[in-house]
Amino acid sequence: MAKIFSKKEILKVKSQILEPSNMGEPVSADDYLHRGTAYYARGEYEAAEADLRSLISKFGNQTDAYYVLGMVHKAAGRKVEATAAFNQVLQLLNTSTGEKSTKCDMLRRLALGHVNMINQGDWNLEKEIWQRIP
Repeated sequence: MAKIFSKKEILKVKSQILEPSNMGEPVSADDYLHRGTAYYARGEYEAAEADLRSLISKFGNQTDAYYVLGMVHKAAGRKVEATAAFNQVLQLLNTSTGEKSTKCDMLRRLALGHVNMINQGDWNLEKEIWQRIP
């Protein structure tokens, strides 16, 4: 009897480690964000902050840049700067005239959660997540 089904060859995809020094000089806002995030992931907070601040100065206020900047400051133990960056995310999301999306809601909750954790020691998002049914 002939085989109707044969095993398919499965290609293994190797994960690629983000090496910021191999990413080249950033040109676009996404380039700065990706490299800044890669530096953050490697614990190179000064380099991450430099890329994120360059992104903001060259391309204007962007919520993702401020969010990652807040994460950089939080990881470096700079609570005041982290809170300011997360509050900037909240302000940009509140003043945004663009379409409200799930991503915006999630980013707002994450930023608020980080601010609460820094200031209160708890994410304290119950009011954001749970709604009472009348």
